[in-house]
Amino acid sequence: MSRERYPMQSNIGFILSRTSRKYANKTALIFRERRLTYRELNSRVNRLTNALIGLGVGKGTKVGLIFNNCNEFVESIYAILKAQGVVVPINTRLSYQEISFLLDHSDVSVLIFDNKFIEKVAVFWETNPKIKHYIVCDEESCPGFLHYETLLQSGSSEEPSVSAPQEEDEACIIYTAGTTGRPKGVVLTHRNFIWLAVNYCIGGMTSFEDVSLYIFPLYHVGGLGTYIAHTFIGATAVLKEKYDPLDCLETIQMEGINRWSAIPSIYAEIVNHPDIGKYNLKSITKLSSGAAPMPVDLKYRLAEIFPNAGILDGYGQTESAGAITMLSAKDALKKPGSVGLPYPTNEIRVVDEDDADVPVGEVGELVYQGYTRMSCYYKDPEATAEALKGGWMHSGDLVRLDEEGYVYLVDRKRDMIITGGENVYCREVEETIARLPGVEEVAVVGLPDPKWGEAVTAIVVPRPGAYLSHDEIIDYCKTQIAGYKAPKRVIFAEHLPKNSVGKVLKSELKEIYAV
Repeated sequence: MSRERYPMQSNIGFILSRTSRKYANKTALIFRERRLTYRELNSRVNRLTNALIGLGVGKGTKVGLIFNNCNEFVESIYAILKAQGVVVPINTRLSYQEISFLLDHSDVSVLIFDNKFIEKVAVFWETNPKIKHYIVCDEESCPGFLHYETLLQSGSSEEPSVSAPQEEDEACIIYTAGTTGRPKGVVLTHRNFIWLAVNYCIGGMTSFEDVSLYIFPLYHVGGLGTYIAHTFIGATAVLKEKYDPLDCLETIQMEGINRWSAIPSIYAEIVNHPDIGKYNLKSITKLSSGAAPMPVDLKYRLAEIFPNAGILDGYGQTESAGAITMLSAKDALKKPGSVGLPYPTNEIRVVDEDDADVPVGEVGELVYQGYTRMSCYYKDPEATAEALKGGWMHSGDLVRLDEEGYVYLVDRKRDMIITGGENVYCREVEETIARLPGVEEVAVVGLPDPKWGEAVTAIVVPRPGAYLSHDEIIDYCKTQIAGYKAPKRVIFAEHLPKNSVGKVLKSELKEIYAV
């Protein structure tokens, strides 16, 4: 296969081929006791690609994946893409009813899954006529299913012979986490992910020397996009099937991890872990955060615990294939409340309800366009037209810009509370309450109220052993923010409902506590 026939910029799958030629003996992936070099990984991917082509997988074929992080997940992703199929990664935390809906909606015809999810698959096995082949990853064969390793070994290790790919070809359909309503299938192209990788590499998110700890699931755009960037640059990935704080600390010390990406709630748990002082964490030089806003106090705490680390804080969504903006390490403590500047391939605006630009410093909705923006929502032209009005992706997030163009997240547009005719941004109230000693987590929502229209309501999870009162929280807020922003009601809870990437499900909170 010549470099000219499969130019690097056309197909994500063949980025792995290129990297395996350049860094054949470098460790690409570590999962449990298994270590694969780029040459070994590419050989296994080629075998699986050719086997899938033999099953009829080709351009546009939708292939579903149900895995937690593992080497087979990575192999399957790249094999599908090399065969010019479309990856449909499924959130493993979903119920079998939800999984069945997504597989049917996305028109999956081949399903590859880990045996630990066989009970979920068995419910709709042979009832979904669209799925022609089931491939199970297990130590032994399962009756009625193709066996993953046997199928892989049946394929040739040579690079597959396929027609010339196009950048605009569909690469993935990733379903939104669905904090409200039924999830939508976000169609992302090869171009989206390739330019995301370029952004991450030139922006310092990833580099050739990185040994990166992966707890972000690859079925989430944050995990998948970053992994593709790692392959693009030739870095090393250490995959974790699930998050465990002690395992993470041990792995950082044992593997010399220098880069870690996680959500703020995980970082908060780590910095407060009683055993953190027992581990050598000096190898960490990069900490990146996404999926939820990072509290300013947490950023300072991370800087204390990981003194050698630059902290990067990004903002993005599934529809942008990953981060749209990034706050660089040099700006982390200079502008700690910001999520940074847009990447070079992205253009952003802040607009009002009429899509007119708002003045600098005023709050409006962030809209964007660029090479990483989704092509559409799968089989949902109405939602696509609404989201891409005027050619700009409407994020649904309220932000403001400072004089230098740095972006500051204010709130989700749908989460803004209108109480007594005043606008209240939940995040501002949440950050205020989070500064109180004894607060583990907090979410603020607006609940129906006959007097105020919506009453600002705080759902608070206290730290173990802490005592907090309603009056204490309300009185404290009134000393820090305008009185109308202070909660009218405080509810104490043992936990907050969250989706698979750690975002609080405020729709559930409203259903639970509305009276």
